Amino acid sequence: MDFFKKKPVLRLYQEKILSEASKSNCLVVLPTGLGKTIVGLSLSALMLGKEERNFVLFLAPTKPLVEQHKNFFSEFFNFEEKIISVSGNISPSEREKDYKNAKIIFATPQTIQNDLIIKRLNLEKCCLLVYDECHRAVGDYAYTFISQVYKSQRKNIKVLGLSASPGSDKDKILEVCKNLFIDNIIYKSESDADVVPYINKKEIELIELKLPKELEEIKKMLEISLKSKLEIMKEAKFTNTSDLNRINKKTFLMLNSEISKKIKETNDAGLFKFISLNSEIIKTLYCLELLQTQGVTPLAAYFLELKNHLNIKSNSNLFKDDDFRMAVLKAFDIEGKVEHPKFEKMKLMVLENLKNDSKFIIFTQFRETASRIVKYLKSDMVKPALFVGQAGKDGLNQKKQLNVIREFENGEYNVLVATSVAEEGLHIPSVDFAIFFEPVPSGLRMIQRKGRVGRVKIGRVFVMYTKGCIDEKYLFVSRSKEKRMKYAIDEAKEFLESRKQKNLGDF
Repeated sequence: MDFFKKKPVLRLYQEKILSEASKSNCLVVLPTGLGKTIVGLSLSALMLGKEERNFVLFLAPTKPLVEQHKNFFSEFFNFEEKIISVSGNISPSEREKDYKNAKIIFATPQTIQNDLIIKRLNLEKCCLLVYDECHRAVGDYAYTFISQVYKSQRKNIKVLGLSASPGSDKDKILEVCKNLFIDNIIYKSESDADVVPYINKKEIELIELKLPKELEEIKKMLEISLKSKLEIMKEAKFTNTSDLNRINKKTFLMLNSEISKKIKETNDAGLFKFISLNSEIIKTLYCLELLQTQGVTPLAAYFLELKNHLNIKSNSNLFKDDDFRMAVLKAFDIEGKVEHPKFEKMKLMVLENLKNDSKFIIFTQFRETASRIVKYLKSDMVKPALFVGQAGKDGLNQKKQLNVIREFENGEYNVLVATSVAEEGLHIPSVDFAIFFEPVPSGLRMIQRKGRVGRVKIGRVFVMYTKGCIDEKYLFVSRSKEKRMKYAIDEAKEFLESRKQKNLGDF
């Protein structure tokens, strides 16, 4: 049966992916902008053609992404009234009623999880379940729960996982596959012969900056304070190094449970001081990250937050430390007088490349920095818009996010200043330039950020980093993880294929 009012035109590589996805439960890894969603759309039509009375469930991690997918599908299918999106904003009774008449349901996983628990929805007649940004299907994320319910409620499940970057670790990719009952991986890279004709070149330029001497002084004070704490932890054998270049925050975030376990085993109350000391280390590392990547203003704000809560032991201990206290005084002294050089360099890059229809996206890790960037850039020529998630007083709800994207597309804004909410999934109209205010220590996130430019024409990406600072370390880590991703995917694919061969042999 022909469901289309407008038939999708598939590129050759998309037809190959569709052919494989129709025969197995697939994880499709395709770079951002190369049409993962249209593969999902075509497979939906294929499965509904086989089981017309059944329905497709398409999951995406955020409400704006759910709405974008629904609107995209509505352009093609001739049963637009049976394409629905559901969320927690719709009353449970209304959702239950909507499910009964729907052919394609778009939803966030949290909403579907709730409705499966309460039994408002049954997946027995779900002929295809699509997981967008499926790399999230680890741990207790709702995708995992939904997958288990799907397997228990339907005999022959049909699954499609979509991701631009499933990760650089084979075991994590295999965990996603296991959790979603995926038995095949289809991976297309930008260098594949059948993909190359559709790729617009991205010029990536690293922008090296130097920390001003005033900020360097604060950095040294914080490092001396940190070093003394690391020495104590090393002596107690909670860490094997006090070398600042060989430590990372993640290690210490995980250390608290190890210390607590040791206290329980030994019943030694004297070990409690190391929980406080570990907290001091984590907070000092955060101070160093703010200073080196964002500047003095957010650091001073964080110092003030610590100072306002001196009833917390780790905070009061930090303010008893002479070197830490000197760093605080220096930060308050220069706040508003010395800015991180990234701000001025960023402004220059925007102004140098600003033409009539040029569009920029600026990524930053911190929402406070995003707000500061908007204020810093605003002028008659530069029209920046803040694009952040829903949480907090400055948060943008689903409707506001989609409005900002629409206004950006229409030219009301020419710079989108975004946090991680713009990295994943959302279709953002053609962007000519991307500026990364800082590198992030994640190959996945760097891939997603770069995928935002060069969709229609050649794009340029500027990655700013501060020499001799944590930025440089993060840059190395993210590039290393990006390179490892291909090998991890290949290894995971080989494992799944070998398991299939083994099962056939057993049969």
